[in-house]
Amino acid sequence: MPIKEKHLVSFRFVLAVLIMASISIIAIWGATPLINYASPEGYFIKQAFFYAIGLVIIVAIFNYSNDRIYSAKWVIYWFLIALLVGLAIEHIAITKFGMSIIPRAVHLNGATSWYSIPGFSLQPSEFMKVFLVVTLADMIYEHNINGKNKMLEDDLFLIYKILKATILPISLILLQNDTGVTLIIIASIVAIAFSAGLNHRWFSVMFIGMGLAIIIVAFLFVFHHQVIVDIFGGDYKLGRIYGWLDPEGTYEKQGYQLLNALMSYGTSGVFGHGFQSVIINFPEAQTDFIFAVICQDFGFIGGVATLMAILFLDFSIIYVGIRCEDPRNKYLIAGFMGMLIFQQFWNIGMILGLLPITGITLPLLSYGGSSLLSYMVVVGMVFEAEKQTRIKEGKNRYVIN
Repeated sequence: MPIKEKHLVSFRFVLAVLIMASISIIAIWGATPLINYASPEGYFIKQAFFYAIGLVIIVAIFNYSNDRIYSAKWVIYWFLIALLVGLAIEHIAITKFGMSIIPRAVHLNGATSWYSIPGFSLQPSEFMKVFLVVTLADMIYEHNINGKNKMLEDDLFLIYKILKATILPISLILLQNDTGVTLIIIASIVAIAFSAGLNHRWFSVMFIGMGLAIIIVAFLFVFHHQVIVDIFGGDYKLGRIYGWLDPEGTYEKQGYQLLNALMSYGTSGVFGHGFQSVIINFPEAQTDFIFAVICQDFGFIGGVATLMAILFLDFSIIYVGIRCEDPRNKYLIAGFMGMLIFQQFWNIGMILGLLPITGITLPLLSYGGSSLLSYMVVVGMVFEAEKQTRIKEGKNRYVIN
């Protein structure tokens, strides 16, 4: 009988993704009574469908290699830029002139970040955050193989190239009033730049600058509040800060969502209130607040189990990155992990009331086609990176047809 060679990814990584998919679908199903949109009972089915599409994406990347994605990076980059330009123009037209000029652009919760297509809302910024990491990983790889002196000029040139690739998409996303994705992109840039071999003094300067900026903003917020209002163009964005600092005092407006979520899972005990329980309503249960739904329905046990599943996924990806021999894939996974960990940390932190609510979802768990499919690209590229490593290590098995 013919024998063929078959290279495999680790069962550990496959299991981590399957666990996340199961938790996501069950949690969104549990959120059904809290969903304030049409046909709430169909959201977990849609999430399962998105995961099925994601499986196709993973298989396609696994079979056709990361190299093809790297080679097409600029085509994908400029295509996404074109989509972002349309949404930025639409947001300006809506907010400044009260008119819509881009067909199928969607304005929701103060942001214009989606295109409406039949049965799906496409959010280009979600895909940009992923393909920007792909672009930077390849850019840094080419820079490092062409210049090894590690002098100040070399570092400055690499920083210039990173800024050149990132300033335009970040600006366009900010023009859509999408602060959440902007923060995620910045986190991924910092992580991938750290892995690129830049002198770590640059990061010391950056963190000192960030610390000073936070202190200055906090000072102005407390003692010269009107200056902050003028800078942010009104109280809309600051409302999230008010709701975070004083959810009880702002319950009728900004604090409603956070305080209701805290009350819903704060009384859930060890085992929770039960599947699809409704203790008190809170908006966006299926997206931003999916972790609150898990804790409400399944209590402390459900929350800890979800955190363990998240850590299992993260360490599985980190393990692949450590074993990678291809520097380009190492940079790629570093950028992905910066993005992933930041998003996990911020989402769970805001659910617990430790951080302001910014619309950052929980990766692979929150409902959302664009977010989930963009992360399926991440998963597919990590799978393929592990396959390359196993091929080089000669780790394979033979199967009989």
